Amino acid sequence: MTEGNEPDVLTERHGGVLLVRLNRPHRHNAIGGTMLRDLLAAFDEAAADDTVHVIVTTGTCGSFSAGADAADLEAGRLPPARELLTGDVVGGEKGLPPLSPHGRSMDDLGNAGRWTLRMLELEKPAIAAVNGAAVGGGFGIALLHDILIAGESARLGAGFAPLGLTAELGISHLLPRMVGTVAAADLLFTGRLVGAVEAKELGLVSEAVPDDRLLDRAMELAQRISSMPPLGVQSSKRLLRRSTRGELVDQLRAEHSAQTMLFDHPDTRAALDRLAARVKRPPAQ
Repeated sequence: MTEGNEPDVLTERHGGVLLVRLNRPHRHNAIGGTMLRDLLAAFDEAAADDTVHVIVTTGTCGSFSAGADAADLEAGRLPPARELLTGDVVGGEKGLPPLSPHGRSMDDLGNAGRWTLRMLELEKPAIAAVNGAAVGGGFGIALLHDILIAGESARLGAGFAPLGLTAELGISHLLPRMVGTVAAADLLFTGRLVGAVEAKELGLVSEAVPDDRLLDRAMELAQRISSMPPLGVQSSKRLLRRSTRGELVDQLRAEHSAQTMLFDHPDTRAALDRLAARVKRPPAQ
């Protein structure tokens, strides 16, 4: 829950559109608390309700999602990587069935991979209205949507490289299919963020619009899609996802294996400690 006991994800119905708002404004919508659990629940709600035809996801208070909560990343308090990547220390509650000790030992996807596959079970169109930062895991959440629209303040990117980490949530599979392998390599290797205009030029987002038009434009598009006979649209999404699903599962396993190795490396632990220290440091007077 957010400060003030507001839910970490808010939902609103607008006819055939379910509007979903990521809602941890005190942490720039960083991934933590119950956000991933509640986001999965919202997608499950949409899947179970035939009157919901489209989902639109955005963030509250000027950020889409800043990714993992830096306050959770102090290396000195992190467990070993295999335990970390199957638990709730980083990223909060995931809404996934718990694994038994043997299940954890055999798990080759980690929580990130299992959560990603659950999100992709939704066979209804999903639009991300990206406002402000969409970085790391927040970038991954955006890429799990079918269409991305960016506001002029948007900043998108993987952001893992400075921390000695690599992509997760299927980013290494989805990103090169959207922007090509050369542009994907640039974004993954440097960790740099791109603005709305460059994201449009790369093919990462379908539109770049003024911030004050972002949600209206996303809802306009959602309502247009919602007006179509729903089963044809859902079948199109199923075919698009199915065309690369086997490759995605293999890539999620590879992402988990890489993160397991990297989270235990001294360089990564040192980078995480530096990030956590910056978050804790009081602002300059």
